Amino acid sequence: DLTGWMSLSRKPEVTWYGWDGDRLTTIQNDRSRIQTIYQPGSFTPLIRVETATGELAKTQRRSLADTLQQSGGEDGGSVVFPPVLVQMLDRLESEILADRVSEESRRWLASCGLTVAQMQSQMDPVYTPARKIHLYHCDHRGLPLALISTEGATAWCAEYDEWGNLLSDENPHHLQQLIRLPGQQYDEESGLYYNRHRYYDPLQGR
Repeated sequence: DLTGWMSLSRKPEVTWYGWDGDRLTTIQNDRSRIQTIYQPGSFTPLIRVETATGELAKTQRRSLADTLQQSGGEDGGSVVFPPVLVQMLDRLESEILADRVSEESRRWLASCGLTVAQMQSQMDPVYTPARKIHLYHCDHRGLPLALISTEGATAWCAEYDEWGNLLSDENPHHLQQLIRLPGQQYDEESGLYYNRHRYYDPLQGR
């Protein structure tokens, strides 16, 4: 302003990063989570999965043990199960979700006068979030040249020079695609490529 004070034009944003060894696999902020699946043992990306934060929130659900404890009291109130019972219910829930309930679990339920169907009816539904899935098209070095939607349409494409410097790109859907040469991530603030333990300047090639 006129007094010399500087202020942010937008509120600060927090970003979380998830790594698998040296490979950046997850970027998450208040708006979305972007996950990258790579070719095994390499830095060449294969699949990009983007999920809106609102969709992630819908996936939160109570476990079967929590559901039964919250309404298991004689007066409809909450009750606390012993740890061994919680473990048994957690195992049963995982078996039901996998559609592979063991004979041991069936016998245990029968001894309690219960069935698998009755327990399944007590479980919170599993919500599958809507995701944007794109396949990477890369050159022989592993540099992404395009993102292809599951319908086969090009959602993003770019052209680079020999040093990995971005010459042009088409991004009609405003996708965040920060992967550059193998092991590199574009840093929007500095304009450099983060190359694991150092920064790379594509304009200088070093």
